[in-house]
Amino acid sequence: MGKTAAGRTPSSWVGVLGEDELPDAADSTSFDVQLGDIILTATDGLFDNMPDYMILQELKKLKNSNYESIQQTARSIAEQAHELAYDPNYMSPFAQFACDNGLNVRGGKPDDITVLLSIVAEYTD
Repeated sequence: MGKTAAGRTPSSWVGVLGEDELPDAADSTSFDVQLGDIILTATDGLFDNMPDYMILQELKKLKNSNYESIQQTARSIAEQAHELAYDPNYMSPFAQFACDNGLNVRGGKPDDITVLLSIVAEYTD
C-alpha cells in the first residue's frame, strides 16, 4: 500500500511527508483471531482521552454483532472521547502522561477521533 507498481514510494510524497511518515516507516504486526473477537482500531485522539478501562466498559455493552449494535458502540466510544477531550477538569491519559513527565497539564486533548470497530465473523455468501 502506498507504493507504485515498481515498489517505490510515489515521488509526489517526498518533501511533503517526513521520512518517519512515509508508508514504508509504518509499524506492522499480525496476530491470530477467533470467531467473535472484537477488534478496535482508532486514532490517538481516542487513546489520549479515554483510558482502556473506559473503552472496555463500552465494549462490554455490545450485545450482539449486528451492524446497528456495532455502529452504536463505536459511535458511543467516539462521542465519549470527544466530550472528554474538551473537559478542562478531566485527568485524561494524555494529561496523566504529561504530569508523569513533569508537566503541569490537566484536561482532555482536543484531537481528531476515529473509531473503527470490527468483529471477526465467518464469511457467508
